[in-house]
Amino acid sequence: MRREQLFNRTGYYRHLLDINVLLHREAAEFSIRELRTRLTGRDSAQPLRVLDLACGGLPVTIAGVLGAFPRYTFEYTGIDVNPDQVEMARREFRFPPNVSRVRIIEGNAWELDEIGLEPGYELVYSGMNLHHGTPEEISFLGLQLLNLLGDRGLFISHDVYRPDREPYRRRPDRNPENPQESFLLVDPAKLAKAGIPGFQTVTDDRPEEPAWRLDYLGRMREILGARGADPAGTESTVWHMAQRDYPVSTWELRELLQALGWAVKVHRYPESREPMQPYVAICAATRMLESPP
Repeated sequence: MRREQLFNRTGYYRHLLDINVLLHREAAEFSIRELRTRLTGRDSAQPLRVLDLACGGLPVTIAGVLGAFPRYTFEYTGIDVNPDQVEMARREFRFPPNVSRVRIIEGNAWELDEIGLEPGYELVYSGMNLHHGTPEEISFLGLQLLNLLGDRGLFISHDVYRPDREPYRRRPDRNPENPQESFLLVDPAKLAKAGIPGFQTVTDDRPEEPAWRLDYLGRMREILGARGADPAGTESTVWHMAQRDYPVSTWELRELLQALGWAVKVHRYPESREPMQPYVAICAATRMLESPP
């Protein structure tokens, strides 16, 4: 499991949040609307448990969502693999006053069985995390979350996706620039033990970069430059994306989760004028009333 420099204390992620290049503000607005429907009729005297996957040192979006419901009390658990991000979140980040309990855990947010979490979360939030995973790894995470989410719970994932009509480009298992470095997020033995099948999709195996990926990286480089990013920060961000971003499509995400027993809604932010809008979407998922056949 890699510890990404982009998200460390000296990384550039704070600037990405500040300029809203990945539509975090729109994600908060959508999440508030979805959570409001789930809280209708709920007892506000009972604390609600929240799990934040790959929370980082600045869990701004989810904190804003929870703060929008001052009548309710939340108990927050965040998980992140970067030690300095965990320390930053513990020492420096301030949650709204209705978050009564905060626990930040250093660990792999893809192998939750290693962390010893108690089931019954009302909300699981994932921000800019799923696009690092293969279909098999996403399925494995979806299985784990079914066991952790309460019966009326909600899973929200704000992330980047490739265009639905483009063939899937699989993330390499190892860093092409350093074959000793693994890109795997889940132990393959765990995938096999869980019975995760290989996902059947059209795969892009051409040696050259596809046009959509060049556009995706080019848009990020252009918007960072236009909004005052320093050249080093811009290049480190785009380099990270080129190395690590091999997203599924929204169609594939829906298929993966529905096969496990999730009911899935995907929203594309059509009202946004942000240049990265074509590649950003949010998913709201709940348990199906009946298991799929």
